[in-house]
Amino acid sequence: MATTAQVREHEKIELAASVLRSGGSVRLRVFGTSMLPSLWPGDLVAVENNAPTKFVPGDIVLLLRDRRFLAHRLLAQPGTQWITRGDAMPQNDPPAQAGDLLGRVVRVERHGRSLLPPPVSPLTRMLASILCHCDFVRSVALRLHSARQRYLEREVLDMETRAPLVTQFLGHA
Repeated sequence: MATTAQVREHEKIELAASVLRSGGSVRLRVFGTSMLPSLWPGDLVAVENNAPTKFVPGDIVLLLRDRRFLAHRLLAQPGTQWITRGDAMPQNDPPAQAGDLLGRVVRVERHGRSLLPPPVSPLTRMLASILCHCDFVRSVALRLHSARQRYLEREVLDMETRAPLVTQFLGHA
């Protein structure tokens, strides 16, 4: 039997999927590592629905699989199926049907900056392969990313607590 938290999570996923299927857009936080180095845990991705005919190989697409979201790169569309794979995964995902594709990632927010989704490049492929096959390198990269994220969050908090003091000092309070 599903817990209350699992039911709520499933309801959130269904709501977001419904918004995308009706032509809307959503922002979602990345939790997994299958798209390293293109997407990192903690990134916010903006996903917009496009008709499946507008997806092109190289796009990062959002799929609904087994009651959870996957943001993976679209590789090809042989016939009526779509082939996707996470950049840091050793093999392709099982073929997806058009109804599984909910939208395309159009923006990535990382460390307070808004970026376009990174395209596939030889460097991305090389880094993804290293991160896929070398647990030690992936672990170090994730720890460095997490440390940087914590540092930047602390900087933001420090700025927010200093701002009222500066305003009061300048006599604008």
